[in-house]
Amino acid sequence: MSTPCPGTEHDNDRMERGLRTLRRIEAAERPGILDGFQDVAPGFGELVVGFAFGDICSRPGLELPTRQLVTVAALTALGNAAPQLEFHVRGARNVGCDRREIVETVLRLSGYAGFPATLAALGVVRSVFAAEGAGGPSAERSERGLRTLRALDGDGGVCEQVLASVRALDPDLADDLVESAFGHLDPVTSRGGLDPLTRAIVAVAACTALGTLRPQLTAQVHAILDAGGTPQDAVETILQMAVYAGVPAAVNGLNAARDVFRTR
Repeated sequence: MSTPCPGTEHDNDRMERGLRTLRRIEAAERPGILDGFQDVAPGFGELVVGFAFGDICSRPGLELPTRQLVTVAALTALGNAAPQLEFHVRGARNVGCDRREIVETVLRLSGYAGFPATLAALGVVRSVFAAEGAGGPSAERSERGLRTLRALDGDGGVCEQVLASVRALDPDLADDLVESAFGHLDPVTSRGGLDPLTRAIVAVAACTALGTLRPQLTAQVHAILDAGGTPQDAVETILQMAVYAGVPAAVNGLNAARDVFRTR
């Protein structure tokens, strides 16, 4: 009779946790990652499920909808993984995040990642919303979207300049972007799409992922605590960045968070 390999039971547990979490995010019984790379990297899907979703995303401390917004924030800030961003925007919708929360998460990062990264992410968000059946642009929503954009960026701001360039190439795309991304928000209350704690959490995710914004990261860890959050809220957010930005980025983020906790 063969003897089980050391760690097999633990590996099975983490795979099962990961599959439960990923099924909720992907809304599929068999997540696509399990088969997507079998031809070039057999076993890679199991590694992703076990580590990313079994060890990290299944941890207590942050609810899964918040974790999905954290992931959207990180991928928006990094700006180099549109397919994964699309997957996690859909995943955020699958676990209960509303459109306003997703859009506000992306908008929140314009000051950290820049408008080009924000606009690129909004294009991904727009495609997900359109696939859900958002419908074509309406005159009323388009006008409301322009009012919101101007309230956020000012007349003639960077966003409007970029949109003008897009409109010169494809007027329909520019109108769809304004309507889908901004038209669902009221210009006066649009900043209320996220509560103060979640706003700080997604900012911590972005600052950790970018890896070059320690003063801003420190300020946003303080903001988590000031908003009634706990050190665990910050730690779990930063730990999740090990999956999306790498272990060194997460280690640097944890060091910054530890300094904040010591001063408090």
